[in-house]
Amino acid sequence: MSRMEEILNLAKSVPPFPKVARRVMELLRDPRTDARSLAEVIQYDQVITANVLKICNAPYFGLARKVSSLREALVVLGHEELKDIIIASSSAKFYQGEVGAGYALEQGDMWKHSVASGILAKLLVHKIKDVDAATAFTAGLLHDIGKRFLSNFVADDFERIMDKVLKEKRSFVEAEKEFLGVNHAELGGVILKRWGFPTDIQQAVLHHHDPGAMGREPLTALVALSNTLVISMGIGVGADGLATKMRGEGLARFGITRAHLDLCMADLFVELEEVGELLQL
Repeated sequence: MSRMEEILNLAKSVPPFPKVARRVMELLRDPRTDARSLAEVIQYDQVITANVLKICNAPYFGLARKVSSLREALVVLGHEELKDIIIASSSAKFYQGEVGAGYALEQGDMWKHSVASGILAKLLVHKIKDVDAATAFTAGLLHDIGKRFLSNFVADDFERIMDKVLKEKRSFVEAEKEFLGVNHAELGGVILKRWGFPTDIQQAVLHHHDPGAMGREPLTALVALSNTLVISMGIGVGADGLATKMRGEGLARFGITRAHLDLCMADLFVELEEVGELLQL
């Protein structure tokens, strides 16, 4: 069995994404969905229910009184915040432990980078038509999920991958693909398809390292840009981040100026600090 076949077989045994979270995402695509309908679904998942109530009552939201019922919490949060919370809390378990060790990432670095990419994508989304903030956050948060399951394979070939990166000036994902037969972005796309995520999010994850990503679909371009900017800020950067080809082209397509980028990046640091404890960074 080749390394690629071994990796793709691993993808088939990846634990499923929580069914309740997937059902909530489906419901939130319908603007007619109300708090009662959401509560009827969420109440059967004790972990998600506890997280929604815990986060709703955190100082971050500054509520005057404690929220004690799920339905009340859903009304207070609003659909967009609710989707972010459910996706983040349901995803967190996949990033626990030293899951990025193969990429020379310290414990918690992959989660922090993923959260930062999701937040920045949401901050930049106002400049990009046909992408909603909740979808931007989800795609940004999950863009490196392939690393979670490819890390051990990368560790086995780390020296050879880095040797090619340094001697031949190749990007890490190019060397990763050459030695393993698949890179983490491609594996991420496979995993999100298995989990039943919408096609646009699958494609954004699959292509976020493509050289022409800034010219692709708006969500793909947004995730590629957010990932690159978070890397440039040094947030959760491993060996592959230092060997990532930075993209500066394509911003004019969305009317994004340097001043706008600087503002969003400054806001990112503020929001990341505020939600750090909230999302258990």
